[in-house]
Amino acid sequence: MDTILSDIEQKAHRLSINMNGDICRDSNQRPLCGGFADVYRGTMWSTGEHVAIKGIRAGLMGDVAIKRVLREIFIWSKLKHDNILPLLGITTDFDFTMSIVSPWMQLGNALDYVQNEAVDPRPLFGGIASGLNYLHTRKPPIFHDDLKGANVLVSPDGYAVLADFGLSSLACSSLASNMGTSFTGGTVRWMAPEVMKDPTAKATVEGDIWAFGMTALELFTREAPFAAIQSIPAVVLKVIRGAPDVRVTNLLVFA
Repeated sequence: MDTILSDIEQKAHRLSINMNGDICRDSNQRPLCGGFADVYRGTMWSTGEHVAIKGIRAGLMGDVAIKRVLREIFIWSKLKHDNILPLLGITTDFDFTMSIVSPWMQLGNALDYVQNEAVDPRPLFGGIASGLNYLHTRKPPIFHDDLKGANVLVSPDGYAVLADFGLSSLACSSLASNMGTSFTGGTVRWMAPEVMKDPTAKATVEGDIWAFGMTALELFTREAPFAAIQSIPAVVLKVIRGAPDVRVTNLLVFA
C-alpha cells in the first residue's frame, strides 16, 4: 500500500493536484458513508476554505483502479462550469488511502435538499441539464454514468452541481473482480434498459439522459425510482419490459 500511495503522490504532483500537507480533516464530525468512499469535512490551511475530503475505500486501491481514477480525476480537474463540482486536488494524508478534495456544499445533495416540502425541485433541473450538456459536448465527450439525486449537490445559492461522474466505475471494477461480473457504472434504479440488458455496456449520452429522467422523477416524488419495489431484480425486469414507474398521486403540484 505504501508503494501505491507513493506512486499516487508523485503522479498528483506531476499533475499539479497534490494537496498533501494543506488539508486538515475535522475529526469531530462523523463521515458520510457512500458506496465506495467516506466523506469528511475539512479545511484547506492555505485559504481557510471548507472542503469535502472523499477517502476511497482501501479495498478499491488496486493498480488498475488507481490508474483509472487518476485519469478521471485529471480530466475532472480541467472542467470549469457552474454546474460541475470543482476538483481542488487529492491527498494521501489520511487513512492510508487516496482522498479527493472538493469544495464543501453545506446544503448537501439534491435528494436530501428536496425533503423540505417548501423546496421547488424544478430550478435544479436546468442546472443538471446544463452540467450534462457541458460534459457531453467536451471533445471527447464525458459521461456522468451515475446520475441520481445523491450525486447532485446543491450550491449555497441553490443551484445544482454535478459530482462523482465517472468515479462509479472505480467501485464497479473492484466488485467485478470479486464477483465475476458487474454493471459498468451507475445505480440500478436509474439505469437505462440497454445497460440492464448488457452489464458490459459502455456509458453513453442516452444512458445519462435516461438517468436524468429518473432523477427528475426522484426529486419530484422525493424518493428513489421504483421505491415501492424492494427487489432489484424485479426493478430490472420491470424496466426491461418497458413498464414505467407511474406515481402520479405522489407527484408534487406547483402553482
